Amino acid sequence: MPNGRETEKSLMPLLITSMAVIAPLLFILGLVVGNQLQGGGALSADSLSSWLSAIATVAIAVLTFILAKETWYLREAQIQQLAELKRENIRPNVGVQLESSQVGMNFINVKISNLGKGIARKVSFTFLDRQGNHVTANQDVVVDKFLKLGIFRLGIESMGIGQVISSFVFSFLDLGKDLKGEIFKPYLSIAIKFEDIEETPYTNTFAIDFAQFEGSSELGGDPLHKMATEIQKIRESIVKVAGNSKGRIGVNVFSSTDRHDEAEETRKWIEQQRGQTNG
Repeated sequence: MPNGRETEKSLMPLLITSMAVIAPLLFILGLVVGNQLQGGGALSADSLSSWLSAIATVAIAVLTFILAKETWYLREAQIQQLAELKRENIRPNVGVQLESSQVGMNFINVKISNLGKGIARKVSFTFLDRQGNHVTANQDVVVDKFLKLGIFRLGIESMGIGQVISSFVFSFLDLGKDLKGEIFKPYLSIAIKFEDIEETPYTNTFAIDFAQFEGSSELGGDPLHKMATEIQKIRESIVKVAGNSKGRIGVNVFSSTDRHDEAEETRKWIEQQRGQTNG
């Protein structure tokens, strides 16, 4: 909704144009009234025509100036709009979020993603406390967990459109030991600085309040992770059955010839046994 200043600015050209048109009429009317009051009689046709021509020329000049000025403003607005559209088409948007691992909700992964329309370059991270003060290594237990990852210490040189970088960052079980059980008290902000391909700087800030994890629970689990675990168990069972370090199953293969020879040997052995019995 436009404010009062924008409304006043939009009405200004209309007021100026109206004054430029009305002013000549008022001037002529003033001349006629003044001439009548002084008893000078009516203006001559030549004098009146000259005044009208002069006033019309001035009015046209004023209107031309106003039109040129508005055209210039319109062109500036179009150029600015095109520049903004171009900037939006190459603008990156780097974000950070924490999410539970598929292995279990006690294991937390950090995910860095570029959700913008352009490539992000020279991505760097700065950690801040509740008061906005810079937090460095060995000053905060949680920050130390993040700084173990090179992407937070050294930054990221470039992130493509839609690129996601994910890594395990900490476990609530280990964090609880380091914080002596007060795992829901930490709070930190991550300030992300990055540039687009034209070196235009941007900044995003994300707050992480560990109090939001209090009372969280999970029912069941990730079915894909469970399926992968069961398949791994089946594989291990097959390896045990194979009894071979290389995972090969020992199988003796017999052809039809082998079976015929085995049957012939069995028949001869039976006949031999019968002959011994009869003898």
